[in-house]
Amino acid sequence: MTRAPDAVRLARIQRRFGEFATEYAALPLYSTVCGHVARDDETASLLLAARPGQARPVLWLAALHHLVLCRPDLPAARWYPSVIGAASVPPGDPWPDVRRTVLGHADELTRLIATHGTQTNEVNRSVYVAVGLAAATVDSREVPLAVVELGASAGLLLGVDRYAVELSSPTGSALLGDGASPVRCAGEDRSGVGALLTGTGAALPPVHGRVGVDLDPVDLASVDEMRWLEACLWPEVPGRVERFRAAADLLRGDPPTVLRGDMVERLTEAVRLARTDAGDDAHVVVLTSWAMTYLPAARRRDLVAVLDELAGTVSHLSWLTAEPRGCVPGLDGHEDPVEGSTVLGLRRWRHGHALPPTVLGTCHPHGTWIDVSLPPAAR
Repeated sequence: MTRAPDAVRLARIQRRFGEFATEYAALPLYSTVCGHVARDDETASLLLAARPGQARPVLWLAALHHLVLCRPDLPAARWYPSVIGAASVPPGDPWPDVRRTVLGHADELTRLIATHGTQTNEVNRSVYVAVGLAAATVDSREVPLAVVELGASAGLLLGVDRYAVELSSPTGSALLGDGASPVRCAGEDRSGVGALLTGTGAALPPVHGRVGVDLDPVDLASVDEMRWLEACLWPEVPGRVERFRAAADLLRGDPPTVLRGDMVERLTEAVRLARTDAGDDAHVVVLTSWAMTYLPAARRRDLVAVLDELAGTVSHLSWLTAEPRGCVPGLDGHEDPVEGSTVLGLRRWRHGHALPPTVLGTCHPHGTWIDVSLPPAAR
C-alpha cells in the first residue's frame, strides 16, 4: 500500500530535524528541540504548511523564535538567550516547555510557517565582505566606491564600512572599518591577510553609494519585518542577535536603498542608482553572499551577461562572491576539503576588459573565520 503524500513528506521533514540535531549538536537549545521534533509527529507536522522549498527545520525554529520574541511570557521563552539573556537561561531540558508552547499556539505558528520564508542577515558576514572589498579595490584606491548587493534583505551588509571588523591571527590583529562603531564584527584570520592589507596601506574604503536588490526586502523601520528577520537568527550563537540589533539601530536613520525584484532584472537599475550617489567614475562592486546558490544555472549565466554588458559603461566593475562551490560561472571551484566553507571569489572588469577570475580563498558562511589571500595583481 502506497503511503499518503503527507506521511511521506512528514517522514522527510522529521529526518531533516534529526540531521539538524546531529549537525548542530553544539547548540544546546536548537539541537535538543530538533532531536525531539524528529520523533514527535504532532509538532513536526506544522512544517507541512510551508511553501515549496521552505520545509526546513530553520523555518520551524524561526516561527517559534518569532513567537517567543513577541510573547516573552510563554513557557518556552525562558530558554531563549535572545529573550531573557544568556546568563538567565536555566539548566535542564527545554522540550516540555517548548512542546507545550508549540501545541498551545499551533494555529499561529502554522500561519507564520505558511506565509514566511527564512531570511538571514548575518552581520558578521562583514568579516569576509570587508576583506573582499579591500582586495577588490587595491588597484583603485582613489576611485569612489559603490556597492550593489544582490539578495540584500534589509541591506545590513551594505553598512560594512560603518562597522568595526577585527581580524585576529597568531601574529596579531587588524582592524578594518570604523573602530569606534557600536557594531563589532570579528573573525579568525587564518592566512594573515588582514595584516597584509593594513601593512601595504590597503584598507576598507568608505562606501559612497549603496544599493541592494531583494525579492522581498525588509524595511528597517518596520518593527514586524525586523522582528521576523531577527527570529531567523539562531539565538544561542554568542553576540549574533546583539550585533544584528546594533547594526539595525545604526543604519535605521540613513537606510540603504533596497529595490524589490529579481536580482538579474534589476541589477542595471541598481548600478545606475549607486553611481548616482557615488559618481559616474565610481568603482562598482557587485556583492553576492549565499544568493547565487538559489538561482538556477541558466539564471546565473544571465547575471554574468548583464555584468559583461555593464562593463562597457562602468570603467571599474568588480563582482565579489561568497558562495558554495560551483555556484559562480567562470570561477574555478576551490578544492580544499574544508567542511562548511564558502568560496570567496573575485571577477573584475577594468575599462571594458575582463581580468582573469580569482579564487581568494574560503571562509565560514557567517564570517567566523577566513582563509584568503589577495589577488595576484594586488600583491
